[in-house]
Amino acid sequence: MSTNAMKPDALKPELLTVDELFSHGNVYTVPIYQRNYAWRAAQIEQLISDIQDAAMGHESSYFLGNLVVTPRAKPNDFEVIDGQQRLTTLYLLLSFLEHDGTHPYDRHKGRLQYESRARASEALRRVGQASYRDGRQVQDSLTEEDGGIHEGFNIIHQTIETKFRDPVSRGQFAEFLRFKVTVVRASLPPTTDLNRYFEIMNTRGQQLLQVDIVKARLMSKLPDAERAGFAWIWDACADMDTYVQMSLARGDTGLRSTIFGDDWCWLVPTDFNALLRMRSQFDASTSTFAAVAALSLEGALQKYAQAHVQESSVDEGNERFRSTIEFPVFLLHVLKVKNGQGDENEGQLDDKHLIASFTNAMPTDHEAQWVRDFAFTLLKCRNLFDAFILKRQFTTSTDSEEGDWSLQRLKKNTSSATPGYVHTFRTDTATDEPDTATHDALLLQSMLRITYTSPRTMHWITQTLQWLVRQEKPGTITSAGLVDLLQNYARAKVKSAFFDTKEPSDEQPNAHPQGFGIARIVFTYLDYLLLDEATKKDFKFQFRTSIEHFYPQHPDKEQSGADVTDKKLHLLGNLALVSVGANSKFSNSFPKAKAENFKDTIAQQSPKLRQMADIALRDGWGDAQVQAHHNAMLTTLQNALGPHLNMRD
Repeated sequence: MSTNAMKPDALKPELLTVDELFSHGNVYTVPIYQRNYAWRAAQIEQLISDIQDAAMGHESSYFLGNLVVTPRAKPNDFEVIDGQQRLTTLYLLLSFLEHDGTHPYDRHKGRLQYESRARASEALRRVGQASYRDGRQVQDSLTEEDGGIHEGFNIIHQTIETKFRDPVSRGQFAEFLRFKVTVVRASLPPTTDLNRYFEIMNTRGQQLLQVDIVKARLMSKLPDAERAGFAWIWDACADMDTYVQMSLARGDTGLRSTIFGDDWCWLVPTDFNALLRMRSQFDASTSTFAAVAALSLEGALQKYAQAHVQESSVDEGNERFRSTIEFPVFLLHVLKVKNGQGDENEGQLDDKHLIASFTNAMPTDHEAQWVRDFAFTLLKCRNLFDAFILKRQFTTSTDSEEGDWSLQRLKKNTSSATPGYVHTFRTDTATDEPDTATHDALLLQSMLRITYTSPRTMHWITQTLQWLVRQEKPGTITSAGLVDLLQNYARAKVKSAFFDTKEPSDEQPNAHPQGFGIARIVFTYLDYLLLDEATKKDFKFQFRTSIEHFYPQHPDKEQSGADVTDKKLHLLGNLALVSVGANSKFSNSFPKAKAENFKDTIAQQSPKLRQMADIALRDGWGDAQVQAHHNAMLTTLQNALGPHLNMRD
């Protein structure tokens, strides 16, 4: 590639609305070397929420990001180089919202295709058909090529149905999406060496992020002698996939014992200055803690913009954990803990507004002390987060590529002075299986994790951290206390989502949401409640985003079975939450056929669905069975909520 080819002025950037992106005969082809469509619930729901926030906030537009393309042989024909995940998501959104808004919209149809992937292109075509949108689709066995597209469309379907209950708000969202959401389409010259382009993109310096700016601004409030100490704490906490005991005292077991005690479990110092005094006992020349000269904000940005990454020492072993959230979101949780904000509406967990959140929280006086207190709160919360908030764990026995749910704390192996990991509430050092106490807390946390997939909705983490910080000593925290906290959170969410949504009337004395209007927490909490002690041990919550009609909305006419009338079809008694893959397997089969042919799938998916399958095999599945199961589920929820059900917020 020539030098001129990669100059900024060699690009052709255009700011386009989503409508303009697919206008003028523009066609986009995803080349074969690009990966398959891979966005799932977390990314799709976040995108929809961001656009919804902009639309409801009456913003003039919403900038989605960049799309990098290169022209193909025909005019207005582009090969997608970077941005195909959001481009495909936009296409799926437009397809689902085709009939919403002031006029039907189909300008995007046929404007996105996948090179040499017939199944993926066919999936894009099919999701635009009316028969697909209203649930009458008959899906073949899905492959990696088209499975992601079907799953993405299903997530969009249920997210839109949940967020927009009336046609007006849904139409306004559709119009905003088409004409107010913008993208920069940057066209590379046809002569660009794409191999060289990707090499440059993958090796270029990391852009300055909001988290770097926040770090520098906070450091600038401290005296010169304390800035390196702040950076030391910040960088250790930023390494979210390593227990903070390891990252704060990397390679220095003596320092680790001083700060976290002889067993390396819990933070010993009680404030920022005490922590720095402990650190000053060690040779600064052999550590990351060294005095730094006075820095301006600009100097701090330059010096601390890039995260400081060190290779693990031998005594650390092979770290195998992955955090449930990224560091910028963790900062927002800690900020709410520091400010005592318990209400979910006080300080949203939106890392796009990280700088603004800290700017608004910073007092106009005593800034240095506020920064010291925040730094120590950050470290204290990380220590508690690591021990009491679930992670993903990867070991040689891990079956899933996503890892296993894990709730473990770090504890020194006394025989070798190396880190060991024990289940959080276990009294002995065995590490093979979680004890009952730990497992119950892990089940509830994994239930909440798969329910609230977007980081901005994980308020349960904030409330858990607030409760943990208030406890006098971490070592005395009990599983019963944590389980009760998590249960109360789930109960409040179920009450709000299912029991407080409508005022009872003479016509509907027990009005509750139906169909896609039922929040996920209702299904996931029911699944938790339906687990007995025998099934609790082996059941694992997995990500599920599809509401399954056990008696299908459009049953296969070649099968036979009892009918479920429209009046009962969308009741909680006929519904379960399953993965998109399971939903596709079930297709439009009758309940008894599902129960007979997919026993293993049903057992893995949902205890509620397992009950429904057992009923279908024993008694069939018609209006009577749906209503009876519906009543049983209401009773289960009402018994669990108890006095919570009578509280009015």
